[in-house]
Amino acid sequence: MSQRRLFWTCLLALVAVLPLAIVVHAWDSLRQMPVFTGKHDIVVEGGAVQPYAGGQWKLADLKRLPGPSDEARIVLAEFETEPRDLAMLAQSACRVRLVDAEGRRFEPLMLSEPIVREMYPEVADRPRCSSLAFANAGNGGTVRMVESFIVPAKASDLSLVVEVQGGEVGVLVFKWKRS
Repeated sequence: MSQRRLFWTCLLALVAVLPLAIVVHAWDSLRQMPVFTGKHDIVVEGGAVQPYAGGQWKLADLKRLPGPSDEARIVLAEFETEPRDLAMLAQSACRVRLVDAEGRRFEPLMLSEPIVREMYPEVADRPRCSSLAFANAGNGGTVRMVESFIVPAKASDLSLVVEVQGGEVGVLVFKWKRS
C-alpha cells in the first residue's frame, strides 16, 4: 500500500472513530439528559412544600459551614418529607445532589464532616435520603433527612436536587437563594 493511500485511509478512520469515541465517553451524561429519559425538573422555590413520589417534600435549610480549606465550604442540606405512600418510598432509591449557578454538580459526602457534628450535633445523626430513612417511619410522621456536601467557596445560587427512582417522571429542584 502506498503512503498516500495509507494517509487517506488513516484520515478517514480518524474522522469515523473520533466522534464515536466522544459519544462512548459521554454516554452516561447523554443518557441522563431529559430528552432521553422523559424526565423534567419540578422547580420548588424557597421553603415551599411540593408533592412528589408519594410524599410532601420540603427543603428546610441549606447552611454554609467552614470547609477543609479556604477555597471550599461544607454545605449542610436539611430536608424533609411527609410520606403519603410509605410502601413506595421504602422500596425506592433516593438520589440527592447539589447544583450551583454554573451547573456544577456535587455529590453528598459519605460521612458527616467533623464540623457538622461539632456545630449541629442534633442533625448529624439524622438519616440520609434512602429507603432506610422511610423503612422506620410511621404513617403521618415527618421524615427529616440531612446530607452534607463540599463545594467551592464561591459557589452561588445553590439548588438541592432530589430524585426518587421509580416514583415520578422528574426530579425535584429546590432553589435556595439565601446561600
